[in-house]
Amino acid sequence: MDKKACKAILKKIKQYDTITIYGHINPDCDCYGSSIGLREIIRDNFKNKKVYALGFGPDYMFERLSRYDEVSDDVIKESLAIIVDCSEIARISEQRIKLAKEIIKIDHHIESVPFEGTIKWVDNGAIAACQMIAEFALHYHLKISNLAAEALYLGICTDSGRFRYAPTNERTHYVVAKLYEIGINPKTMFDILYQSDANVVKYQALLITKFKQTEHGVIYCFADPKDYEQYDLTFDKISKNVNVLGNIKGCPIWILMTRSPEGFIRCEFRSQTLNIQKIAAKYGGGGHRCASGARLDNWSWDECMKIINDLDDLAKRGDDGE
Repeated sequence: MDKKACKAILKKIKQYDTITIYGHINPDCDCYGSSIGLREIIRDNFKNKKVYALGFGPDYMFERLSRYDEVSDDVIKESLAIIVDCSEIARISEQRIKLAKEIIKIDHHIESVPFEGTIKWVDNGAIAACQMIAEFALHYHLKISNLAAEALYLGICTDSGRFRYAPTNERTHYVVAKLYEIGINPKTMFDILYQSDANVVKYQALLITKFKQTEHGVIYCFADPKDYEQYDLTFDKISKNVNVLGNIKGCPIWILMTRSPEGFIRCEFRSQTLNIQKIAAKYGGGGHRCASGARLDNWSWDECMKIINDLDDLAKRGDDGE
């Protein structure tokens, strides 16, 4: 925990009457959970402040936890903006963030571009932004409500792959133990999170039949709109299905490339241990050492083989190429 950065962030929170919180486009549960969790922590501990979390999705958790907020431009213009779970302003789902007076970042991704804001707290050793926010609250003895605790647990559990992925460690489990003490009920969240409709299962089965493997064990799969639209599924719903291809024996890297109806391709990279973030960054993306992504505009599948070949070279070397 960067105590200097955290102290400066707490000082800024105390300074502003209005605070707006932002996450990345196509938010996952860590983005959503850290937005809602931080909002509730600030609201509960600073009753006189107006605090809003802005974003879009995942709507399937709204009824169980909470919805995002809607505010006017005038509110944002008077606010301190806090980015969570996103490395750069360009990837924020609500670009009105640029209207805010100051911008702070709380994130656990590897930075691909320098952050142009007031304060940043980046911790690549945290499995989730939700873990960082929980550590922040615990360090300063801030009240964490049951709603905030469950939102934070949601992000930690999902970003860690249910505590399977690095860097899940003693810090992670310490935070989770504290959230259990508050009274979280993960079972009722899992009932929502891990159920799939029949068409999603059929689509995942299709991906399993389509994947290919390189000489050195890289699993890759290309998906076109016709593949998911035949099951009445949308791009936003299915483009994160990369782990359907994971955990195949002898395959250190797996990647799913899904083309949107508009034509751009969403790439999701995963690895057991190898640093795939550098390759994602090479193609305009970023993320974590073992979990990264990129967006490709106007690429053909043949052109995408350049990325597959780079990943195969990495798998062949079995190191970071340093």
